Amino acid sequence: MKMMSVIAITPKDGAVDEITDLIVKSRSDGVVGLDVYSIVHTREDQLLVVNEWSSIDTFMDYVNGPHNMIELIEHLCIRLDEENVCKAYSGTVIHQEKSG
Repeated sequence: MKMMSVIAITPKDGAVDEITDLIVKSRSDGVVGLDVYSIVHTREDQLLVVNEWSSIDTFMDYVNGPHNMIELIEHLCIRLDEENVCKAYSGTVIHQEKSG
């Protein structure tokens, strides 16, 4: 069963593009079990990284492994909601669109 995880980030002023670039570069070679991810810039000037994992097992392997993405960006953040790093939302994907 696929599952989702969400990381909420409050970036320092002017750091949105740098954080986005670091996340994209850190995942350019792929992450085992990560099927799709989205980076959403909210109206509250927060970034949400929404990850779709192939299974809860792949998510747990990621959580228990090195958090390279978080280590890369935490110096650019006012707040990183660490509770959300390990909070997972498991269930059926009701609707998803992929371009292309």
